[in-house]
Amino acid sequence: MDVKSAARVLDVINLFSETRRPMFYSEIARRTGIPFSSCYALLKTMVNKGYLYAPDCNGTYYPTRRLLHVSLDICREDPLALFMRPLLVTLRDKTNETAALATLAGNRVVYLDVVESRHKYRYSDEPGGFSSLHASAAGRAILGTFSAAARRRFLESYNPIEVSHGGAIFNRATLELEIDEGVARGWHRSTDESIDGAAGLSCGFAIRGLPFSFGIIAPRERIFGEDRMIVDSLIKVLSQISQSFKI
Repeated sequence: MDVKSAARVLDVINLFSETRRPMFYSEIARRTGIPFSSCYALLKTMVNKGYLYAPDCNGTYYPTRRLLHVSLDICREDPLALFMRPLLVTLRDKTNETAALATLAGNRVVYLDVVESRHKYRYSDEPGGFSSLHASAAGRAILGTFSAAARRRFLESYNPIEVSHGGAIFNRATLELEIDEGVARGWHRSTDESIDGAAGLSCGFAIRGLPFSFGIIAPRERIFGEDRMIVDSLIKVLSQISQSFKI
């Protein structure tokens, strides 16, 4: 369950990320769905805390650079990102495809870091972006880190299982079978299920009980041509993670 006041702050920040221009509070309220009076009070609070300012005298708001500096200070000291970023860059350079680190966020996959391919035609996402848990290689790899009993309990509350990109409804028994197969071979696959024309290959791992996955996402025609090389690259990275964290 979301905390309403916290969710509203993040909705305002995300809205500025989308529009990238000053906005009146009435537009912010309308586009975020926040009641006008509550939105006005929220914006004033963000101004008082130094996160918004009025760039002119016509009543519009825009974020200050405080948000950037605070975010950079936090991200520079993220211990997992400091370790994983070079591995993701190496994985991207080896495969020439987009590499991503992900974890579980409720009933979805959230990307913690993304290093995009240099191909003009590529899978593109950003840290903080979400993907379907059941219809992505990253999600299956994350679920694959659970014990069979824990995974069963989790999926019992995973309702409804969403419709995939192609319109097919995932059967839970089929999903569990696919995860078991992925665990047995050491990596997981998805094709066309979240995004038409995209495929993914991922490995899962847990650090102090927290589930993660890292993998490659690319146009399916390039994945299919290089899947063995990509899998070998993933397994090599997993070995480095295992040695460092004693997985």
